[in-house]
Amino acid sequence: MSRNQIRRTNQVGGAQLLRFLVGAGITTSLVVAFALLHVYNIRASSDLKKLEQEQAKLDRQVNSARLQSERLRSPRQLSDRSVQMNLGLISISQLEIVEAPVRRPWNGADLAKEETR
Repeated sequence: MSRNQIRRTNQVGGAQLLRFLVGAGITTSLVVAFALLHVYNIRASSDLKKLEQEQAKLDRQVNSARLQSERLRSPRQLSDRSVQMNLGLISISQLEIVEAPVRRPWNGADLAKEETR
């Protein structure tokens, strides 16, 4: 083989090798990008699941608080609680709340008596 033929053979082989390496590099980068996106999707889905669970927990708490507030707003419940707490309320209806006469205010002597007890 002549030197020119050897040079042409080396040049052709070099170009093919370069194309192969570029193709392999692009393919490898695409595979790595796909793997990273897949990992990102898995993390995002787990975060979404956690957020959905927290949202469900908050919804349960809101529903519970709503039910409790409805129960506490009922006139019967208010009457029972006012008797238990001795708030000085005479009667409770949905239209009005009538207050009992005002108790005498506390003064310093009463506070001193309470502290000595």
